[in-house]
Amino acid sequence: MGHVRGGWSGHVGLVITGRSRQQLHALGLACIEAICPHTFGTRPCDEQRAEALDSPHISLTRAFYVQEYQIAGFMSELEASIRGMGALTVGFGALRTFANERRDRKFVAVEVAAGRDSVQAVLERVDHVMERFGKPRFFADARFHASIVRLDTQDASPRSVQRAAGILGAQMDEEILRLPAARIDTLECVFGDRCFHISLNQ
Repeated sequence: MGHVRGGWSGHVGLVITGRSRQQLHALGLACIEAICPHTFGTRPCDEQRAEALDSPHISLTRAFYVQEYQIAGFMSELEASIRGMGALTVGFGALRTFANERRDRKFVAVEVAAGRDSVQAVLERVDHVMERFGKPRFFADARFHASIVRLDTQDASPRSVQRAAGILGAQMDEEILRLPAARIDTLECVFGDRCFHISLNQ
């Protein structure tokens, strides 16, 4: 997404930083090594457009757009809505695959296994602001997760990606069990190439 005629694409999520960010990125690189030989035959990873994400986050909004003049008001409402909330601690569980709403990309992700209630509490406040601006609420059956690999699926069958996820699950579960809980103290809001941060320790 990015800048579109008359507006900017937006996204709100919880930022994972520090040691946890480094460990999730390393896990993403390990996932790519496991995926490449099994998902698309012998084609190299750069041709598959598989990318380990170096800035993992937990999404709290679907894709949405705002007008330039709405950004300041949106950020003000968002900051007021989460005022008083403290930092969160989350633990990660199984590897899963998720598709974006356009179904042209898949993501390998680690699900949030511990701390879901805390993430849900932040989501409810974000949803409130989204509604005030006439934007869609997050998915009702939200499965909170942090994506660690992005795959372009235009040339890949869903079955092959699903099979790779099964292989990954068998290979990587032990790695996930070794991940320490992540402390999250920042809410990030991105509009196109502009990024704003709100502290959860207010």
